[in-house]
Amino acid sequence: MDLAPPLLPRRRAAIIWIVIYALVIAGPVLLVRLTQPHQGHQGFLQDLSNNLALAGFAILVLQFVMAARIPRLESPFGLDYLLRFHRAMGLLAVLMLLAHPIMLAWGTGRWWLLTRLAVPWPVELGRLALLALVVTVITAVWRQALRLEYQRWRRWHGRLVVFMLVLAFVHSLVLGVGGRGRGDLAPWPLRAVWIALAACALGVYVYHRWFHRFYHRKILHTVTSVKQESRDVWTLTFAPVLPVGRRVHSPGQFHYLTILSPHVPREEHPFSISSSPAAGEGLASTIKIVGDFTALIPKIKPGDRAYIRGPFGRFSYLVASPDKPLVLIAGGVGITPLMSMLRHLRDTRSRRSALLVFVNRSEEDIIFREELAAMEALDHPQVRVVHVLSRPSVDWRGPRGRLNRSFLIELLRGQVLEKDYYVCGPPAMAEAIILLLREIGVPPPNIHSEQFSY
Repeated sequence: MDLAPPLLPRRRAAIIWIVIYALVIAGPVLLVRLTQPHQGHQGFLQDLSNNLALAGFAILVLQFVMAARIPRLESPFGLDYLLRFHRAMGLLAVLMLLAHPIMLAWGTGRWWLLTRLAVPWPVELGRLALLALVVTVITAVWRQALRLEYQRWRRWHGRLVVFMLVLAFVHSLVLGVGGRGRGDLAPWPLRAVWIALAACALGVYVYHRWFHRFYHRKILHTVTSVKQESRDVWTLTFAPVLPVGRRVHSPGQFHYLTILSPHVPREEHPFSISSSPAAGEGLASTIKIVGDFTALIPKIKPGDRAYIRGPFGRFSYLVASPDKPLVLIAGGVGITPLMSMLRHLRDTRSRRSALLVFVNRSEEDIIFREELAAMEALDHPQVRVVHVLSRPSVDWRGPRGRLNRSFLIELLRGQVLEKDYYVCGPPAMAEAIILLLREIGVPPPNIHSEQFSY
């Protein structure tokens, strides 16, 4: 079985996508200026207003593309970085499109565009589109502060962005052509490009939202086992219904699960993959009960079905140097992707050494304890496991408390630089560990983590 998607050729693919992204944003502005040189004499502010609108609409189109989890686009960057960039560009689009009517009113003296309630219908569509965009960004950036439940927000977010795109498209096309055919979008080639951009956004949205319906035969899996690992952690194992088009994950990646069970709502959620791609024993995710959805995991039964979309992410030791010793630092269920890496090292009889620092509250919270002990007894790979408990029992003889500078340097035996570090755990813990690693001199390129904020 081949590991997919290919994770190593990152730089070239990333450069290609960045160039394409820049060309799509700048393309409409360049085409207008090349095909209609007279437009440059409208005045600086009016030209700036039109350019902001053209580039801002192109950014909105690309927002749909970045959110669609397209494997070839996601692989060079990692989905966590792509989604953070998606958020930043959404904020930039809001600023550009808010500036558009202000610059236009300022440059033409038509302040009624901002102050008058009764305006021509194309202008009214533009106002509604801008309002929808502002609401979309505010609810996305401050969703948790507004106490919006994720699944409900996700559904309305998708509907609102489509509504906003349609309004913005009609507004820009009607006013861009102009009453006398002298607007920026008057030439048919430019109109064709504009229509193609809108069609691309809507097409990507359909691909993303209804992917399961059109592609379900290749991503439909059966639950083969449901295993309790600890008091609040369960492992689900899956096997594909049809072995066609199956993509094998790289150790450390994650996927999106939609469980088809009468006991679980049909919602899509991301979970790390805990199985090794080299084992051939099925695809597994180890899940901790932390909310309403995960509380229903124990009710899933073997034989239930699931849609699995992925794998995604670049959090894998296969991405970094092929021979450096590994230092894996996990907190609680953050062991999941690191366990996939350790199992892959074991299954491939790798000669790389790995130090696992596993932080938990108590002994009862340690998952995979026996399997990790068995790995320590192997010659290949050379695995060393250190359990650190923050609230141990009086009988605990291992390390306790929190990781600190001196303890971490002692664990590394003074050899800090020539290692690759993988950190996964609760956000606050992961951030603290990353800062600690930088304090002891670990170069940032040697520190790997994966952070999501939905």
